[in-house]
Amino acid sequence: MLAVANVHAQSDTPCDAPLLEVHSAACVFTTHTTEGATYQSDVANGGVPPCAFPASPDVWFRVVVPPSGAIAITSEPGTMTDGGLAVYSGPCTAPQLIECDDDAAVGFMPVVDRTDYTPGETLYVRFWRSANPGTGTFSICAVESHSDCNKAVRICQDQHVDGTPYGPGSTMDELAEFCDISEFQSIWFSFRFISGGTFSFLIQPDPLQGGFFPDIDWLLFNATDNTFCETHTPNTEPVACNGSSSYGPFGQTGLDPEGVSNAVPAGSGNPYCPVITVNTGDLYYLFVNNYTTSSTGFLLNLGGTAQPTCEDIDVGFDEATARLTRFEAFPVPAHDAVVVKGTAMSDRLDLTDAVGRATKVVHPNGADQFRIPLDGLAPGSYFLRGSDADGNPTGWTKVVVQ
Repeated sequence: MLAVANVHAQSDTPCDAPLLEVHSAACVFTTHTTEGATYQSDVANGGVPPCAFPASPDVWFRVVVPPSGAIAITSEPGTMTDGGLAVYSGPCTAPQLIECDDDAAVGFMPVVDRTDYTPGETLYVRFWRSANPGTGTFSICAVESHSDCNKAVRICQDQHVDGTPYGPGSTMDELAEFCDISEFQSIWFSFRFISGGTFSFLIQPDPLQGGFFPDIDWLLFNATDNTFCETHTPNTEPVACNGSSSYGPFGQTGLDPEGVSNAVPAGSGNPYCPVITVNTGDLYYLFVNNYTTSSTGFLLNLGGTAQPTCEDIDVGFDEATARLTRFEAFPVPAHDAVVVKGTAMSDRLDLTDAVGRATKVVHPNGADQFRIPLDGLAPGSYFLRGSDADGNPTGWTKVVVQ
């Protein structure tokens, strides 16, 4: 996280509000002040906010909603340790309230985290000192949100999350149905496996002041297909979950050989669940919840013999195809032609580009090894799917053209 020097003379009205950048990956906080501003409650200034004891001077910002439609607007204390935040839609001459928050961020600071905004829309953000009238400094950040399942981050390698989960998003995904885990601040990840084997992960929280570590809880779900988020409810049973308040070495938790139970509720207990076995084509979703509601980040380490991918292998492929053993294709990358091995049971081979458009259809005619010319294909990644005479899938592979 990064804070810059105080920016004084912020806008006192929404129509003159300066632009607050929406960051794509991690929060970059900027520091501001309400000193010199006034409190105005007329319609042109949003009326009276319905939360956080409005009466103190307030300042305005504006943000433009990114294509994802998901933004978390969060704050950190400065000389002001208790703030209020409200988000409005336009027009700026008569802004309409969307949501108001008092204490959902770190300490008594506010956050508004939603994933249902209209892409390209301009929103207006109002901030003031809560509880005790007066002015002060504060830090604010706008970042794309992954707090709802349908905004899950696809993961295929170790990743550090800078500035954790910012809020609950637009949907309360978890309500203590399993492992006593209720949503506070959350982030969703997804894993797609292109080879089966063992799978483990380790969540290592960044330390808080004084050497303590946040209490991170999580639930892991096995999804049948990409419609999982459309049907997910708080009573969706996970493959494993861990709400243990026994933080383990350095606050870590996850799937680990030391795990003894797939369902560890809140309270003292083992912070690990056992390592699991996954199959080729399997899709998993991981819900990570920050019970401490701190703004610290964490490191997500992946382990095991299974191989996850960040590529969308679902384009042009059904789930039955994804679960099949892959054909062997060489060379990698290919230039003029690619040789595919294991095609004897295939009556037809379909080669599609990365967005699912057909580029070639060939017939192996019973050959176990088949050469496919690549003339006319632009460099890039392609997918090859086999099918028998009845249209049943027989295998698939990725082809890289250089």
